[in-house]
This record gives sequence, C-alpha cells and structure tokens, in this order.
Amino acid sequence: MKTYEENYSILLSHVLTTGQARPSRVGNTISVFGAHLAIPDLREGHFPLLTTRRMFVQGQLGELAAFLRGADDVATFQKFGCKFWNANAAAWTENVLRPPEKHKVGRVYGVQWRDWNYTYDQLSVLVNGIKSDPYGRRHILTTWNPSELNRMCLPPCHILAQFYVDVDGYLDCMVYMRSVDLCLGLPSDVVLYAALLCLVAKETGYKPGTLKFSFGDAHIYEAHVPQLKKQLCRLPNARPTYELEPTTRLFNFQPDDFTFSDYFPHERIDYELLV
Repeated sequence: MKTYEENYSILLSHVLTTGQARPSRVGNTISVFGAHLAIPDLREGHFPLLTTRRMFVQGQLGELAAFLRGADDVATFQKFGCKFWNANAAAWTENVLRPPEKHKVGRVYGVQWRDWNYTYDQLSVLVNGIKSDPYGRRHILTTWNPSELNRMCLPPCHILAQFYVDVDGYLDCMVYMRSVDLCLGLPSDVVLYAALLCLVAKETGYKPGTLKFSFGDAHIYEAHVPQLKKQLCRLPNARPTYELEPTTRLFNFQPDDFTFSDYFPHERIDYELLV
C-alpha cells in the first residue's frame, strides 16, 4: 500500500494535469470534482507529516485543542498557539465593532461538535457510541449546520467524519470535504484529523487505523503552482514516528501531548493564505 505522501503527490499531479480552470472567491483555481486520498500511515506507526516541505504542527494541534473545547473566539485559538483564524475573523462583518482581542469566529467546527443547536454534544455521543456499539454505522461528526452558516466567519470545509471499528481492533476514519485547497489547507487538515483519530482511538480503547478523505471541489490555486512544482520535484524522506502522552484524554488534549521523532523534511515552502 502506498504511503500518504505518495498518494498525496499522485493527487496533486492528477489535479494539475486534468483539472479545469475555474474562478473562485479568492483567486483562480485548477479544480477536479470528486477525488480521494488514502492515508495508512497511522496504522503502520507513522504520523502523516509531509517531508517534501517542512511542516510546523503547533498551529494544527492548537486548532484541534480549541475545537475540542467548542471555541467560538479567536482568543482561545491563540491561547493554544493557533493563528489560522485571525484573518477570517478580522474580515467578518460581525467583528467590525470589536477590538482584535475580542474577535469571534462564530459557530464553527468545534461549536458544532460540542454544542449542535445549543443542545447536543456530538463528540461525547460519538465516543459513547463507539464504546457501546463498536460496529454501528452511525459514528458520525458533522459540522454542516445549514441553519447556522450565517453565524460563522467561514462555512466549514470539512463537513463530515465517520468512524469505523475494524475487526482487527483498529479505528478508521473517513472525512468528507466539500472544498479543499490541496497545497496549503489539506496537509493541515490531515494533521488535525490524524491527531483526532489518535485521540478518539485512545479514548475508546482501539488502535489508530487508516484515515481516508473524499473531496468535492479539490483545487490548486494558480498562485500556488510555482511552489507546488518545486515541491513535486522533491523525493519524500522517511516517515516520522510519534508518541502521545499516556495521560492525555480527548477532552483535555494539549498541543504538546504529541511528540514527533525522526522528522527530517526538506526546507519549508511558503504558500500564500488566500482569504
């Protein structure tokens, strides 16, 4: 079975060579509709970090920590070392009269996980469901809440995750994304969901299994193409390993609970964040 980074490079090359040119809200793209990515690395004891460019995972792990607490404000994300939401919050009209330190992100991913329609904690239900009915087919987290899209600074891109207990004792996860920026966004989302899978597996007594993604609009921004071609010329290095702090629980996760070893990436490549 091919590794994450091999499958990722195949996906990027496929979109570059077969995608159609399309405009978007923040710039022209090269896009395909309906694509997939398989990531077996966790099952094999490795963490899915790109090695063809250096990744700095504090932000992704901090974002997950904020999501797990149902955060709706920029300050909580920043507390955990994540600055990804600063620009989108600053551009949201709801924040016009607020100082930057008081900016809200609205009812985004983590709020939907923990407080769907102000009444339902999806994440707790997910954990209890996996424990009580491991082979059930309803182990789902969703963030696409149509009635609250106008209460978010950015509608969710990763909108559904389904968990699946393998008969060999592994917990797998399938994520559906309605829209994905393949160069900048997807590698970050892979880190986030790989970490979430590790945490949910630990909480429910299983081993982290295979992570899979399915995409609606999978796109490469034209502005990212020069850097991407440079990245595709690089050969992947050995996959890093990881350890999760033994006392970590899903609901008290801290970004430094993950330790990564044997990570030897190529130098960083900076992709512009388009807002």
